[in-house]
Amino acid sequence: MKKFVKLGLALASMALVLTSCDCFKKYAKKADTVAVSCSPTVLSLKGDVVTATYTVEFPAKVFPKKGVAKITPVLKYEGGEIVGTPKYIQGQSVKDNYQVISYTDGGSFTHTVSFPYRPEAKLATLELRLEGKCCSKNCADVEFTERPETYVLAEGVSTIQLLADDFARLVIAPDQFKRITTETEEAKVMFLVNQSNVRNNQINSADIKALQQFIKDNAGKERRTLSDLYTKAYASPEGPVALNNRLSKERGKNTHNALSKKFKKDKMPIAPTFDVDALGEDWDGFQQLVAASDIPEKDVILQILQMYSDPVKRDQEIKNMSQVFSILKEKILPELRRSKLIMSVDIEGLSDDELRAAVNSDINSLKLEEMLYSATLFGDNATKERIYSAVTKKYPKCYRGWNNLGVVLARQGKINDAKNAIAKAADLNSSSSEVANNLGVIALYEGNKAEAKKYLGSINSADAKYNMGLVYLQEGNYEAAVKVLNGYNLAVAETCNGNLANAKNILAKDNSAKACYLKALIAAKEGNKATMLSNLNAAVQQDRQYAQEALTEIDFAPYFEETEFVAIVRK
Repeated sequence: MKKFVKLGLALASMALVLTSCDCFKKYAKKADTVAVSCSPTVLSLKGDVVTATYTVEFPAKVFPKKGVAKITPVLKYEGGEIVGTPKYIQGQSVKDNYQVISYTDGGSFTHTVSFPYRPEAKLATLELRLEGKCCSKNCADVEFTERPETYVLAEGVSTIQLLADDFARLVIAPDQFKRITTETEEAKVMFLVNQSNVRNNQINSADIKALQQFIKDNAGKERRTLSDLYTKAYASPEGPVALNNRLSKERGKNTHNALSKKFKKDKMPIAPTFDVDALGEDWDGFQQLVAASDIPEKDVILQILQMYSDPVKRDQEIKNMSQVFSILKEKILPELRRSKLIMSVDIEGLSDDELRAAVNSDINSLKLEEMLYSATLFGDNATKERIYSAVTKKYPKCYRGWNNLGVVLARQGKINDAKNAIAKAADLNSSSSEVANNLGVIALYEGNKAEAKKYLGSINSADAKYNMGLVYLQEGNYEAAVKVLNGYNLAVAETCNGNLANAKNILAKDNSAKACYLKALIAAKEGNKATMLSNLNAAVQQDRQYAQEALTEIDFAPYFEETEFVAIVRK
């Protein structure tokens, strides 16, 4: 294994050595007095980049008066390197525009450099590459001479940020399946003013015939349960209250008797149980009809209803509007003299076992909500994919089918196909929060953080906030990430944020391979060898990939040649 230098000692003795130019001859003799330091000494990935700040300090009478130095930070790794932005400095006698380092008093500079991260650079070293030239006259005509000396500023790149799992939360658009659905049929029997007898034209109306047909269609049928025949009897809100209460009772009673005789005469399959409720004056119905009408001064009538709760006072105030009241008598009040008949049937849907069987035999026999619900009865994504594919073919304009198909495709790693399916869902319903969330997740999978934020930032759901936390983590915005993440990924963010105690508390009861590996890294950072070895061994026992991972983890570098460490990662 690679033996890393002890950076603290190495940095204390670093110096720049430039000897190829005449003006640097005297400098070379005092080069070891130049101090070079770097922060941090162990680099860390933050977002997409690795950033370091280094400082070079020159004592007095060291940097040549006519010298110019080009100092280039280079992140070197096995098989390649990443070159950073160089820093130029010049002696006090050079006429150029670089930072001046005084020969008489000495001087220093600090330079911050960022490198785009590459996975192969985990065990890279940050070095300074030195070039120099001497300028007697026109400095622009003199070329830099490269020096073979290079000096290590920092070693390795800590990539704990990348340990976050990428299990962004894809969201299934919910089904609206109900095991019991209810269908309702309504009819009405109308009465003349101040009368309660049921007329023949009412008992034989189209409404009553439709009600009878509804009963015939559902009575005695498997999975269907008819309700009572609920009768609401009313009177129009005019005249004495006592009279209207009596009228509504008689109308309800007479409706019951008339329909019972008719059902018996027509040999209906069942004799419904009547539930009669006499409700008196129908002020609510009156208000609804007036509000929906084009009656002049209807706003005044509605205001009277709001001002007075006493029915007698209401009746009197409205009658005082003589012209309007005549219209009410003709258009509104007759509609309120009625018995309203309501009957419903509860229809029991297929059981879970029956739905599973239908999926395996004839999936297209199922209705939309049955298909969407049946997908939740299977644990494997292959079957879910088959079901949602069937939904998109049978109901191509159902955005939920396309969205949910995209989810299961993404869960199987079929990102391009998933993206196409979810995009189709977006075309059908651009306002769906589930679709927007999933488009954000797909963008996150593709590494397009800006696109992911555009979608996820528009949603206030817990899933979208969590997914936004993963974006923050990838951006290196750890403070924002810890506010919305939870579980293992929160521990990763807290570790990156330097809150090791919080991270350990979060992981305390998590003994998964990934959690044990992160606990080992935290212990390594804290210098707790025994805890590090115990957790690393637990991680490797569960998943051998962590043995290979540990070999390139800079936080384990102090233990690379420890016997116990080697035994864990090499066995």
